Amino acid sequence: MSAPVLNFTPRAELGPLANLEAFVRLCRDSEVLGAKSQFDKNVWDVGYLKGQNKVNRAVFSTLEASRKNEPTPSMPHPFLDFAKAALVYLHDKRAVESQSVRIAALRCLEAALRESSKGSRPTAVDEMVLDSAVELAQQVSPGVAYRIAGQIKYIAEFMCTKGFISLRQRWTHGLKKPQEPGSRISKEALTARQEKLPSAATLRALGAIFFEAIEPADVLVSSNIGLMLCAPERINELLRLRRNCLVEGDGEYRGKLGLRWSGSKGFEDTTKWLPTEMVPIARQAVANIIKVTTPAQKLAAWYTANPTKLYLHEGATHLRNVKVLTCPQISLILWGDETINKPANVWAQTTNNLPKQSLGGQRIGFLFEDVERAVLAMLPATFPSMPGAPELLCQDSMAVMRTNELHGERATYLCMFSCVDYTALTTRFGVYEDRKSIFERFGYVEDNGSPIELQSHSLRHYLNMLAQTGGLSSTEIALFSGRKDVKQNRAYDHMSSDEVQAPISQALKDGFTSELEPVLSLRLNLITRGEFKGLGLTAAHTTGYGWCAHDFASEPCEMYRDCINCAEQECIKGETQKEANLQMLKSETEYLLKQAREALSEEEYGADTWVKHQSITLERVNALLSILENPEVPAGARIRLDVRNAPLITTNNAHPIKVSKITRRKTLA
Repeated sequence: MSAPVLNFTPRAELGPLANLEAFVRLCRDSEVLGAKSQFDKNVWDVGYLKGQNKVNRAVFSTLEASRKNEPTPSMPHPFLDFAKAALVYLHDKRAVESQSVRIAALRCLEAALRESSKGSRPTAVDEMVLDSAVELAQQVSPGVAYRIAGQIKYIAEFMCTKGFISLRQRWTHGLKKPQEPGSRISKEALTARQEKLPSAATLRALGAIFFEAIEPADVLVSSNIGLMLCAPERINELLRLRRNCLVEGDGEYRGKLGLRWSGSKGFEDTTKWLPTEMVPIARQAVANIIKVTTPAQKLAAWYTANPTKLYLHEGATHLRNVKVLTCPQISLILWGDETINKPANVWAQTTNNLPKQSLGGQRIGFLFEDVERAVLAMLPATFPSMPGAPELLCQDSMAVMRTNELHGERATYLCMFSCVDYTALTTRFGVYEDRKSIFERFGYVEDNGSPIELQSHSLRHYLNMLAQTGGLSSTEIALFSGRKDVKQNRAYDHMSSDEVQAPISQALKDGFTSELEPVLSLRLNLITRGEFKGLGLTAAHTTGYGWCAHDFASEPCEMYRDCINCAEQECIKGETQKEANLQMLKSETEYLLKQAREALSEEEYGADTWVKHQSITLERVNALLSILENPEVPAGARIRLDVRNAPLITTNNAHPIKVSKITRRKTLA
């Protein structure tokens, strides 16, 4: 993640409108989202999404136009310029893959201003306008409305901090998050979870098609599905696999096979080691894909090395020096067949509007250089890189096929390739009017006779369910699935209440608790209130490392339970468990500090704050442990570090011990 490049600081002597105009000028000249080159346009190209060939666009239309799926009319001024600038600035601060929800929030704000007769002026936004914007968002589905309302709140907070508006109090949208269908209790929730999983008939069909496929399109689709069953990957990660994605394990992974996957949603690129049973499938799937995509890969390599020259296959190399090409010759270059003259003429005159050259009589031809230029214009828009993956060259990708090779009725271009995208695969998973699904082509249906329809994400749900029932931990499942946040596992939890409780019930039946000692037989060293009073305390509570003298009755904890960095905590030497907790905290903090320093070296936003915090924490832990492990300090000593890490150590019969801050050498007072 790159560090933000934009920073707008409002000037106190200027009013909201003047600050807003300065803000727009700043963002107008920014390279973020290509604003500098397209700020005056009302439809922006904002790049490619991973695994998709179509350009991702930001359309600054009104709320009413968006409901009709029309690009016009655009938002009126002055809100239009503010919306563009806000999109640029917020993307720089908190980037999102798709701008659709953020633009929807801006549309709702602008529409609410018009409804309030405030003339589309951003500086006129107040609590009533914000409430109206949320009401407009609710006219969409509840799930989308909640997300839009969240962006409205984010935009409002941003406008307040920059001095564009002022609100009497902190505004909240008040919408409740839609209930996720993940509860294990209701029948409806169970049904919703099961609908996300592929049926048994679907899994049987996928296995059969994998071995039956012969045509290039069928081989490509079935082999990619085979890889999606090797690991729970997102389809955009599948489409960014490299041709050298197989990894032969060595060392502790000797004899294992791994796949190199490109990460997404914040997860890093990684190698995932495959279950032994899936190794033959992975090898066969990769070999199949390499085989059917090799002709396209050769084209990609040719054009990478020769970006201004037309590729000619072996049967057409003799035409390289021909100045004027006839339609049969063009047909030979494009499709390898001299007999399809009419389509070649349509391609030249109608599709590409090439100027005709007279060859005598009624015969016409076209200049080789014009044909060459028209073919080169067919290269992918992001060539030589894959769409949404600038680090991946087309010649290194497994997601390339010759143009039209996946189309059953069109001739395949022998001189041009295309990037395989999301829709090229998913349109073959389900039922479409204009084409048969891969299941229809091979004659497979559900057990009840209905057509099979597969959602690409259902295989990810299926493998997550297998991981859950197989006993993997939440952390292991998150790593297995390429998730940065363990909480994202919840959406893929398909276990019923009975399935969750089954291992616990079985463990109890097997006598898991039989060797545990009764609680009443343990000797508990309880501390009476009188003993606390004898220590000079009016209130106290225990912590993981000692106890704290803070009085919660007077005020809440100002350290948010960050006990190790609190001057009110005391440790008692000789409490073995709490000293073990300190050792564990030291190990964890060393690891976290290492991670924070790595993030800092990559200029990740906010990493410097964590490096500072973890360094201070580790310093205090080491200071405490050095005292607890010092044989000169008697058992029962009370140890408290002040905010400068200088400890005061006392016992009932011992003098306090002070530690020099510079040398850390202990001296008796």
